[in-house]
Amino acid sequence: MKATDLIPYNILAAAAIALWPCTAQAAAGIGEEIDKLDRALDMAEEYVATHNVKVMTIENMLHSRGVSLEQQYEIYGQLYDEYVAFQFDMAMEMLDRQTELAKELNDRRKIADVTLNRAMLYTTSGMFFEANILLSSSIDTTVLTRPQLIEYYNIQQRFYVDFNEYTQTPEMNRISAAKVRYYRDRILKETTSASEAHQYIVIRDCMDSGDFVRADQLNRQLLAKFNPNSHQFAVHAYDQARICEALEQTEEKILWYTRSATADVKCATKDNASLCCLAQAMLQENQIDRAFRYITISLNDALFYNAKLRPWQIASVIPMIEKSYQESIARQQKHTHTYFIIALVLATALLGICLLVVYLYHRSQVTRRKIESMHRQIKEYNVSLSESNEKAKIMNAALIEANTVKEEYIGLFLSMCSNYIEKLMSYQRNVRRKLAAGKIAELKAESSSSEVIDAELESFYEMFDNAFLQLYPNFVEEFNSLLKPSARIEPKKGERLNTELRIFALIRLGITDSSRIASLLRYSVNTIYNYRARIKNNAVGSRDDFEEAIKTIGVIR
Repeated sequence: MKATDLIPYNILAAAAIALWPCTAQAAAGIGEEIDKLDRALDMAEEYVATHNVKVMTIENMLHSRGVSLEQQYEIYGQLYDEYVAFQFDMAMEMLDRQTELAKELNDRRKIADVTLNRAMLYTTSGMFFEANILLSSSIDTTVLTRPQLIEYYNIQQRFYVDFNEYTQTPEMNRISAAKVRYYRDRILKETTSASEAHQYIVIRDCMDSGDFVRADQLNRQLLAKFNPNSHQFAVHAYDQARICEALEQTEEKILWYTRSATADVKCATKDNASLCCLAQAMLQENQIDRAFRYITISLNDALFYNAKLRPWQIASVIPMIEKSYQESIARQQKHTHTYFIIALVLATALLGICLLVVYLYHRSQVTRRKIESMHRQIKEYNVSLSESNEKAKIMNAALIEANTVKEEYIGLFLSMCSNYIEKLMSYQRNVRRKLAAGKIAELKAESSSSEVIDAELESFYEMFDNAFLQLYPNFVEEFNSLLKPSARIEPKKGERLNTELRIFALIRLGITDSSRIASLLRYSVNTIYNYRARIKNNAVGSRDDFEEAIKTIGVIR
């Protein structure tokens, strides 16, 4: 079903006519809304303090007598809701606590809920590699309830939208568009037209297809359902600003960015986007001081939240503000020079004009010092920008590596599948031939032998070793550099990797669970555990940091 099929065409005409009075009203209300935002920003610490009191109140419930595991799980869920837009690290910690409780309760639905929340948090914070691992291998959709399945579809479509925006490659655009369409269709099929999830997807489809008039009408209807001081209102108000920007309604765009930012401040939301966008809009309106204040607060919030993506996005705006400040300095210097010449000419005639010149000169000096102070702050933010760029380079390297690993192992998987199909067909022909010849005893002897399985296992090891060392050719050398000289491992002649090296090769690929490693290598879990413990005991540095160091082998720095 297409989003454009949901509203009759005559409603579109009415919506278009309605835009004119809305624009006039927006122009009149911008000043009032910006004043509300500035007052809210002045009280930001009080809103954060209120948020912290609420968090402490919830945390105190954990220490009440007789709190069951189920109740602890729910309490950590409430804490996650408070931290998810406030501080990334604490939100992730709450999910870790919930995961432990869900496993202790052996409740698959709770485990699925936590995994879905973790995948969404990874996606919104720009940790696309981790999100992709969870979505592709850690969620069994066959055990999800209907609400969980809808949330799973929503996370998938959000992942491909955000990842495509980050990568911006033609091939990824094509793949992402197909994935987004697929998962949005699933959401529309599983939800009613009255649900928020359904309406949100319809609005997003309208925006993506360029039907911003319809998106404007539907989003305004959705906004009317929320408290103007709520987080949901902030999210949809941000979308409304983007819609108004597409419709070239500058005043309404600023109005909705302002309302969204105000709601974020009152909700103590640190992972916000509206304030940064509003700073850019203020810059276009030549309100440089206000733009500088907003971008400073937005960057500080992003650094406090401590996710990967948002500081990098905000830092990219700072050079534009720096350029505006430099232009402002040039204009101020030009004005100062003009004032000084006029004052010198008029000073010979009137003492009063001379006093005016002194006043103007003094004022210009004060302004220059203020601008210079702001310029120093911008230089400090440039340092922060450089650090963010370095982090972005590391993220790009990780994404390139992830794509390389994915392509290499997809090829390996297809090759192995093809080989096993051929061997299975050959084995089937051999069985039929010997059955037809009556060689039952010979067939039993062949099926009882372990030689075929041993040969296949050796073949599997060889293919894995070749593929892994093609990705990380210096793995053995870098691995041994982390061990004491006496404990270093060298494969035997004719081997590329041995058992110990294969265990840590799987850990380098992100497979850290001993049971999964044991299953892949056909060893017992205890054997894998003993290998890992013995190797870590011989680490050059801290044994606790050894496996984290393994995961950085081959990373471009």
